[in-house]
Amino acid sequence: MNTMLAMAPFVQLVQKCFNGEADALYKLLFDLFFLYRYTRTVVSCFTFLFYQPKPVQEKPKYVAQDVTVVVPTTFKSPAELIQCLRCILNCSPAAVYVVTGNNNVELVKEICGVERFLGVQVLGVEKLNKRKQMTRALKEVNTDIVVFADDDVFWPERYLDYLLAIFEDDKVGAGGTRQRVRRNSSPNFWNFLGICYLERRVWNNVRTIAIDGSISTLSGRTAAYRTEILKTEEFFYYMENDKWLGRPLNTDDDKCLTRYVYSHDWDIALQFDPRSVIETTLEDNPKYIDQCLRWSRSSWRGNGIVMMNETYWRSRKHWWGLYVIYLGQFQVPTLLVDGTLFGLLYMSAPENFKAACLCLASWTLFAKTVKLIPHFYRHPQDLIFLPVMYLFTYLHGFIHVYALFTLTKTHWGGQQLDKLENARAKNDEVVPLLRSAMAEADDYLEPTPGRLMVGDDYFSAVPMAQLIRVSV
Repeated sequence: MNTMLAMAPFVQLVQKCFNGEADALYKLLFDLFFLYRYTRTVVSCFTFLFYQPKPVQEKPKYVAQDVTVVVPTTFKSPAELIQCLRCILNCSPAAVYVVTGNNNVELVKEICGVERFLGVQVLGVEKLNKRKQMTRALKEVNTDIVVFADDDVFWPERYLDYLLAIFEDDKVGAGGTRQRVRRNSSPNFWNFLGICYLERRVWNNVRTIAIDGSISTLSGRTAAYRTEILKTEEFFYYMENDKWLGRPLNTDDDKCLTRYVYSHDWDIALQFDPRSVIETTLEDNPKYIDQCLRWSRSSWRGNGIVMMNETYWRSRKHWWGLYVIYLGQFQVPTLLVDGTLFGLLYMSAPENFKAACLCLASWTLFAKTVKLIPHFYRHPQDLIFLPVMYLFTYLHGFIHVYALFTLTKTHWGGQQLDKLENARAKNDEVVPLLRSAMAEADDYLEPTPGRLMVGDDYFSAVPMAQLIRVSV
């Protein structure tokens, strides 16, 4: 009886629709579609605001000396690799392995020697393949925790202390931290779009992991794992024989790792402490489009493999991730989705359409901007890029659809691995390359992780040396 009473309003609405009152049907469709699309936005605002950092214990289970860091590199940018290693060594891990192509091993060793990077070991592989580079170094790891880091990431001081706090929970098998794109001193819109990408990604990760522990991808830029999970023959085979429609995958390594951790009943956690934010670089030119295509293909492939081969994604435990990640991925292109909402709004309330349209447009712009509020708080001058961001949001929807129909392309966007496998310098070219790389690494004057900083958030802090110069 109670169920029938509860269904009565819905039944009356359906009757109205069949009696010719089509406005009621369009209103129902609008309400359902709006709730389906934007419930996750509203909930994510609260999860982002209230998600708590993992505290660093006085006597932690793991310290920096329990960590080995693995850095797979194509050696495309020697200056970035130098900065990356400076930051990593500043956090005092037990060991660091840099893995590159065989032809560049000696050159990387030269850099490590000149920079006095004690504790860095350089390994080589015949063909550049990130998965093989990772497993090559993983076989040498003897610590409890292994951290994979890209060669274009920059850590703040004590980064490992904050990262390792996630492992105080014995159920956590892997995790990472917040990320940001290095903002150029005079950013162009490509640089800003890259900033937007990572700000949104951090937001998206928190909105699911804070509720049910689910995450689409634990980013490979920097991620920590319990060594016991990965240092097995089972994982080595799994990692190097991952395929999509019969095609071997070089890309999507972080998707593969995320899937493996979840499928072996481990949890994944994120450290949200503002002192543990890593910085990275992305293409600040039209090559950024290639990166977007690769990320979109990786998303479709990774989620597709999970949905075909795994069960955790539809379990009771990951109920929120099912809605946000796996069902939410089909809300493309954005222009079509938003257009449908406005169309249903017009059909349901044609006499009040102007006022209703203004309200919906305002909400739509807010929903597209809310994830970037932290960035605009730090850099309000970047508000001039908002029109470009709105336009690119709609363009990216079509990029995402195009990526769906080109999933067999598994190459790295913007990377020509065959060329990068060649030696970067020979004989008389070595010294000039080393000098240029070190000069470029030292010329960066913005607040950079690895240097002595002041303030709670190093992205808003000022280098201590600069303060000293100003005071003098």
